[in-house]
Amino acid sequence: MFGRKKTTVQVKSQSFSRSRLARLEQIEGWHFWFNGRRTLVRELMSRSAMDHPLHLELGCGTGSMSRELKARGHRVVAVDLRYEGLERSRLIDPSAMLVRADATCLPFRPESFDVVTALDVLEHLDDDAALNELHAVLKPGGRIILSVPAMPWLWSARDVDAGHLRRYTPRLLEAALLRARLSVVVIRYYLFILFPLIALSRLLGKGRGGLRARDREEIRIPLINRLFGWINQVEGKVAARVPLPWGSSLVAVCTRR
Repeated sequence: MFGRKKTTVQVKSQSFSRSRLARLEQIEGWHFWFNGRRTLVRELMSRSAMDHPLHLELGCGTGSMSRELKARGHRVVAVDLRYEGLERSRLIDPSAMLVRADATCLPFRPESFDVVTALDVLEHLDDDAALNELHAVLKPGGRIILSVPAMPWLWSARDVDAGHLRRYTPRLLEAALLRARLSVVVIRYYLFILFPLIALSRLLGKGRGGLRARDREEIRIPLINRLFGWINQVEGKVAARVPLPWGSSLVAVCTRR
């Protein structure tokens, strides 16, 4: 698996602060946004089920998705550039296979992985370089599942604070995948039902006030979280099968050409 090339980890500008990473760890287990995304990813993976696939998770953060994949029988190699998240992952699961590496220079042999996930990662990177790396390490017949923020006109202070470089349209995402010699199986919008609320929040939060709005939205209100969580879980199951006309996120499944 390892040894494709000598890799030097280059610590670039941080996507977000250590405090923001800690906050994400606190909320990703219960927040409706994360739960809905996990439902969508599970549905997409179930449509191309493999027995105990070797799975690369790019941008693993503090490892919550990696642990879920591992519980589902995947052999997961979790990669991130932020050492804080990897350290936290190691504390929670000492047996986790963790690698600190730059997504644009992965230290793996060609055709190593059956499945790759990159959930809300590409918008932080030189996406051409990262997708070329994913193409290289994916086995023939393997699949990549990725998600990105959609609709450039939704750009707000939240994107700046998160270290985003861009938001995507379906056409922009498809073009990036094709440049990396990946065949697109599906590109779908997600977060369709809650889109009016999301769009209003972003449009009203173009300035720094958008971060205050974000912080308010991350306060746990059980009734609202359960309602929005149910909506997103239903939508995640639907979006894996039926194209939606719009949404604040895009999800794609692709294979090697």
